[in-house]
Amino acid sequence: MAFSDSLVTLTDRMMTWIYEKSNGRLGSRLGKMSMLVLSTTGRKSGKTRRHTLQYMPDGANYVIVASNNGQDHHPGWYHNLLSNPHVRIQVGRRQQAALATIAGPEEYTQLWPRLIAHNPPWEAYARQTTRKIPVVILHPLP
Repeated sequence: MAFSDSLVTLTDRMMTWIYEKSNGRLGSRLGKMSMLVLSTTGRKSGKTRRHTLQYMPDGANYVIVASNNGQDHHPGWYHNLLSNPHVRIQVGRRQQAALATIAGPEEYTQLWPRLIAHNPPWEAYARQTTRKIPVVILHPLP
């Protein structure tokens, strides 16, 4: 089931607002899912753009998926981090700089089954779109 862009945008804005206003005390979990706030720099506007996204921990890194709910285009935040991979993340109450990298073929092959086990809807999203859903690794910086 695809969600409209406007519903997804509204939900994202509400979740991000709650997450940030509560300093990560609310919104860092959505049911069983762990959530983070990703801050990117708009590739056209130069403005900070924030989104609440599900993540999977991978050692010291965080893995996110540019599923865009199975739509046939990448989410805006993905294009922003392609333009500028230096991002900020908030995981719970902790905020820090991070470097975003796109998983290469070997990393993708290793991560994708773990991601599907972590959040089965990503598999359905991959089936309903013609694009390959990117996997992004967020490497926290000191």
